Amino acid sequence: MEQLKEAELGDLASQLDQEVRQGRAVSEEKLKQEQASQYAARASRLAERKLPRLEESDVAVIPYTDDENIELIRGALLTLAETMYASRKAALDVAVAHGMELTIDFGDPELETPSSIELDEETGRARVTLELVRELLSEGIDARAEAIR
Repeated sequence: MEQLKEAELGDLASQLDQEVRQGRAVSEEKLKQEQASQYAARASRLAERKLPRLEESDVAVIPYTDDENIELIRGALLTLAETMYASRKAALDVAVAHGMELTIDFGDPELETPSSIELDEETGRARVTLELVRELLSEGIDARAEAIR
């Protein structure tokens, strides 16, 4: 998470951190199958407080495993890169199809010096970034799979 914050992705880091802290929702039936000790502990706490027993349709919140945490981060980074490219590509396609200027200016020229981007260059950089993210994240998966073997 710290690396995401350092890479100016603080909002993404905060969202992922919140998701990880909240845990994942599972049915009590799945909890009983996957996490028998947690299920038994929950059932005993309910019994101590004289609350009704857990039903199969009830939902429990359990922490993510380390692998699930990594997969959450991997998925979020991949989605971010895909969205960055897709949004720029769509804007470029619309601009080209309608014969529009490929330079986008930001700001009011009367109040400030506007900043600008070249849509075709920005789309190219986003495509390269997406390819790099895909490559880096797939390498991480391959390395983890080999470590498990």
